[in-house]
Amino acid sequence: MKKYLLLFSLTIFLFACNKDEEISQDVILPPVIELDSEDGIYVVKIGKEVVIEPTYQNVDYAVYSWKCNGRIISDEPQLKYIFNECGSYYVTLRVDTRDASTEEEIRVDVNELAPPVISLVTPSIGLKVVAGREYILTPDIQNAEGATYLWTLNGNEVGTENTYTFKQDELGTYELTLTVTNEDGQSKKTVSIEVVDKLPIEIVVPSSLYFTENNTKYVELGRTLFVRPFVSISAEPSYQWSLDGQPIEGANSLVYGFKPAKTGEHTLTFTVKYDNQDTKAVLTRNISVSGVDEVSVNIPVKCCEAAGKRPFAAGNSIYSNKVYEFVPAPGQFVNETNTAGFNGESTHEAACAYAQKRLDNEQYVSLGGWGGYIVVGFDHSIENKGGYDFSIKGNAFDSSNEPGIVWVMQDVNGDGLPNDEWYELKGSEYGKPETIQDYAVTYFRPGPNMDTQWQDNKGNKGAIDRLGNYHPQEFYYPLWIEEDSYTLYGTCLKARTEQSPSTGMWSNNPFGWGYADNIGDDMPNKDNPNAGALGNYFKISDALNIDGTSANLSHIDFIKVQTGVNVKAGWLGENSTEVFKFCDENNNNDK
Repeated sequence: MKKYLLLFSLTIFLFACNKDEEISQDVILPPVIELDSEDGIYVVKIGKEVVIEPTYQNVDYAVYSWKCNGRIISDEPQLKYIFNECGSYYVTLRVDTRDASTEEEIRVDVNELAPPVISLVTPSIGLKVVAGREYILTPDIQNAEGATYLWTLNGNEVGTENTYTFKQDELGTYELTLTVTNEDGQSKKTVSIEVVDKLPIEIVVPSSLYFTENNTKYVELGRTLFVRPFVSISAEPSYQWSLDGQPIEGANSLVYGFKPAKTGEHTLTFTVKYDNQDTKAVLTRNISVSGVDEVSVNIPVKCCEAAGKRPFAAGNSIYSNKVYEFVPAPGQFVNETNTAGFNGESTHEAACAYAQKRLDNEQYVSLGGWGGYIVVGFDHSIENKGGYDFSIKGNAFDSSNEPGIVWVMQDVNGDGLPNDEWYELKGSEYGKPETIQDYAVTYFRPGPNMDTQWQDNKGNKGAIDRLGNYHPQEFYYPLWIEEDSYTLYGTCLKARTEQSPSTGMWSNNPFGWGYADNIGDDMPNKDNPNAGALGNYFKISDALNIDGTSANLSHIDFIKVQTGVNVKAGWLGENSTEVFKFCDENNNNDK
């Protein structure tokens, strides 16, 4: 069975209704700060004024503060300041709006000499440009007073101004170098530019399950459906949401909240566009382009009365009774026949049966690297009673924590399948700047006995190492994934993995609370020296909408656990969440 995602080429038309039935809900977006230095470091000559000019988004009614050594040195959007002594100064920029705030730490190096510093930000997925179009490169230059400029393309001089217009008709890869010289020295910056015949734009609205043909979004009457597509484009796009063919006024953000006024079927359309023929689009703060690119995706939505709660009754089990989906990321325990207990499972049905048998016997199921997950259900609904409603057993101990992010779902449409909306349970890392809420990783099928390569949606690449001396199976890539690559979506935590400089030993340090397979404050007993099955406890009341507001679920029917960090610990291999058991604690009389 193959995976189906809402890609930009998908077109589905459903019953249309009057636009007046649509009720939009504002999504709270925090301020966004983009510095005019790629690494957040500014170099200035002693006695000279440092000028920092960030660009901002979502800053209506914003208040700005620049703080150094505990003292506010400016309350303007831009900083202009003179440091009179050499040294490194750490400055915190804070932006507060009525509903949210954002901070950015900056370092200012004050030196006797200050050669130019070049910032030329390119898209995280690389700079791809369309043949025959003009791209204007306008770098940010620190210490540019009296500077000279030299642009070279593949070694040939092409410009001497502070900006450069790139245009090539021939497909291929070009090396563009800028050299800037002032009285204190010289700096160079080289960017690689790939000229293509058409700029790729991809939109993905992940389905609730990997193995599904149903792309419909279900929403309970009276509840808001939040949608956040994943967009891959080498540009700074604009967005437009439409309902049943009609553009929604003011709906121009990546996230949209849709609250139908009555039951029925709708089509939400998400359009990604950059530029028109009369203006220039911004790829990054340093690169602009003219021309038009536009792609749309249709998202079918069904609004229905919520199915009733399934009460716990005599004969029901307090434990999960079915694995609905098991999609691990590649990992050292995937397909492993020794301790992990695989037996050549090559279909999704067989993989789910394997996982269910392991859970029944309270044996670990490994979810592999970041994004790997398991979906389980119960023979009854688990109520939201405000306390710890369910538990998940992992095998964490003091120096071995492999946090799994927990998601929950209510069976709104009543079909008994986990094809409604997932809600992330808030944990201690939720909302922190270093936590990535819209993360995606694509894994690529390797050759036999080879590492498994991956690439994320932030421009990073890496590999799941094959540890043949410990886990010698031929493939760490799941045998039941038919495609040569697959992409997982979710939230990524900043890893807490470190190696001791004195002993060389690796430690995966714990997180505060809210994650499976983690020695957190949500477990009554943290003592687990033998790495046995030990439970973390979870509250349904911690379930959140995409915009961070409470989901207010009365009960749940399905639970998903997903490996939450993308990191490896040397010879220990990738961090991979392990789960042993799922339990309804509201009906657990033995607790």
